[in-house]
Amino acid sequence: MNFSVLTSLIMSFALVVLMSIEASGDAGNPSPALGCDGKLLCIGVRSDARPFSYIPDASRVSKSVATDGPRGPLTRAGYTGYMIQICDAVLAEMVLESNSDTKLTFDDIGIFDIDRNRNDQSGTRFNDLGIHFDILCDPATITNDRRVGLTVSPPLFLTGISYVTLKDSPLPKSACQNPSKPLIGLVGGTTAESRGIRALVDAGELPRYETELVNYLRGIATCPSESKPRVKSYGNHSDAAKAFCESSFDYYIGDLEIITENIKTIPGCSYTNGTQTYTNDRYAIFGKAIAQQQKDEYLKRELSIAQFFEILSQKTIFTPSILDKAFSDTFQNVRPSKKLEVFFWSIRGERN
Repeated sequence: MNFSVLTSLIMSFALVVLMSIEASGDAGNPSPALGCDGKLLCIGVRSDARPFSYIPDASRVSKSVATDGPRGPLTRAGYTGYMIQICDAVLAEMVLESNSDTKLTFDDIGIFDIDRNRNDQSGTRFNDLGIHFDILCDPATITNDRRVGLTVSPPLFLTGISYVTLKDSPLPKSACQNPSKPLIGLVGGTTAESRGIRALVDAGELPRYETELVNYLRGIATCPSESKPRVKSYGNHSDAAKAFCESSFDYYIGDLEIITENIKTIPGCSYTNGTQTYTNDRYAIFGKAIAQQQKDEYLKRELSIAQFFEILSQKTIFTPSILDKAFSDTFQNVRPSKKLEVFFWSIRGERN
């Protein structure tokens, strides 16, 4: 066989092998369910909580944006978003600063994808914290019932409940006008479900439906029995945004940045409203060590979590702050709202 032909065949075979290896570890399709066995630290993330914690569509990825040092394990696994970039910066520094007492490598850090391991729509990620993962790195709101038995970071983002409607789409004059079409769509297990509708009612934002919405909050039937429920709950924002853009319901309620960013991924879907928030919700990172059979293993895990939150606090409250970097990388060419800018200032002071 001609030597040049043989060389070409060998190079082609090597290329095929390399591509198969890359495909098996495809950053866009990690295998999070297998990612925490035997790991020293496990991070809970979301694959469908754009723009805070998600796996981007391969067709929409223009380039990988580095944040505050080396790419961490979450970015390497294909995840991105505001909260992901903050967690990754901390994890990368933990690895760089590891010593004999706190030895940690990227291989020691596992990833648990909450969305891919969800069995229902009940939103159980806080029940999974301390069982399936040690640190929850997603857009989780600080609430009073989430402060007991958990380590909580400083507030990292300020948002609030808002709503959007389809542009140029007529809205019903009454809540029961379209029996076959829900009035409101939202994602189950979120603050939109627990507090969103009440916040809109309290603000007098949807007066034409107020009686029916108050009845809904009280558990009273709002429309004739043959009607579909006025509020439809979805398992994730991808499904909710798709249904909204298909006009499956009229009002999409949720955290402002999350609902608008998910709609923007759907070509040709235009919305109105979404300019005002009706609650003030602060996002944070939460931690709780997974129980271990051996006490010394559990103490090492707790030590790693403590180190994580110590580094996170330093990176947050000092200038330059990781908050500014994560925001500029996630919301490219977008200025923070006045409320968010004041929030950032209250956390890290004046920018140098």
